[in-house]
Amino acid sequence: MFVWSYWMTIFTPPASPSKEFYLSNSEKERYEKEFSQERQQEILRRAARDLPIYTTSASRTIRYCERCQLIKPDRAHHCSACDMVNNCVGFSNYKFFLLFLLYSLLYCLFVATTVLQCFIKFW
Repeated sequence: MFVWSYWMTIFTPPASPSKEFYLSNSEKERYEKEFSQERQQEILRRAARDLPIYTTSASRTIRYCERCQLIKPDRAHHCSACDMVNNCVGFSNYKFFLLFLLYSLLYCLFVATTVLQCFIKFW
């Protein structure tokens, strides 16, 4: 189970926002041509009106990712890869990552308890 959860964590890609969070070509052009923050927020507010989740920040502005060119859903951000699994841990592989951590803990406890007797004799 340890190896399976590790395998699934590595090879399951993290989820990305669905296509409904992307601006249409016309909205994207209007957004890029605007220099005023207020006008850009108005364009984003109009586009985010029908989205299924909360997309505003604490200051009540619509969050927009310039890198991905989409309206950022709540709790979405770019991350660096997790060093243990060499992959980002996201919505679709989070369960496997937690299972990997649990099985790692159980494996370490198993090794510690089986080696303890030999360690005591050696000491």
